[in-house]
Amino acid sequence: MCEFCIQHGEGKKWYLQAKNYSRELNNWRRVRYWFSFANNIEGWITNWATELDRLVANDPSSKQEFISRRTEEFKREHYGQVVPLEEICQIIDMTIGIVRFPCVCRSALLGRYDARYCYGISTYLSTQADLVGLYPDFSRDLEVLTQEEAKRAFRDHDRNGLVHTVWTLGSPFIGVLCNCTYRECFPITWRLRGGVPMFFKAEYAAGIAQDICNGCRSCMEVCNFGAIDYSVALEKCSVAPSRCYGCGVCRAACPNDAITLLDRNAIPILAKDW
Repeated sequence: MCEFCIQHGEGKKWYLQAKNYSRELNNWRRVRYWFSFANNIEGWITNWATELDRLVANDPSSKQEFISRRTEEFKREHYGQVVPLEEICQIIDMTIGIVRFPCVCRSALLGRYDARYCYGISTYLSTQADLVGLYPDFSRDLEVLTQEEAKRAFRDHDRNGLVHTVWTLGSPFIGVLCNCTYRECFPITWRLRGGVPMFFKAEYAAGIAQDICNGCRSCMEVCNFGAIDYSVALEKCSVAPSRCYGCGVCRAACPNDAITLLDRNAIPILAKDW
């Protein structure tokens, strides 16, 4: 299992542990950090990129030290994991307060302030006033949802090929669910292009049943991680395990239900690949 499961999940999936959503873990330091991060994400990314470019230009050997240092910093402050749809629904079932607000990555990258793909969640705040108090800087943009409304929204995101992630606001307190693509997400972009592991892969990896796959390649079109290959000779698709993040959005695109999610821990070559 990922190290967060070991540290914060008592050997189980850390994001399904109710204690990691508790009032006792929340405090104003975490809330202040979140809004500082959200409101200054462009400067944060620019500073990281500038530092990394400088180190690589002057001392290429220092790149890995930079990545390790920043990754540990991020794990303390704002770290996440890819989670498939069914477990997102389990998280939603644990909550009593859900708000949707504009995505900070899309606003910074694309200048889009109407892209509502981020969800604040709470297991102990239930009224709109409570939730606005938790997310004051977004109060004018908050949209309070019921559990069923949130689940329907995530199912739509899944069909549209968006990767679902769960995030801490100062580990291990969990407060945000996000939906992204590699073109619109800083963490995914930095992991794929810069090699900075800013989140864990899912506890799963996809597998394609070769006797069911018809080679339509619909799964390839929605894979955000380039993890699906196509064989011209066999006219079949297959998953490259080391590139798969286990998000599961390829399942919704497959017309023949040929794709399932497998336990990453049960696959020897993936058991330590997070």
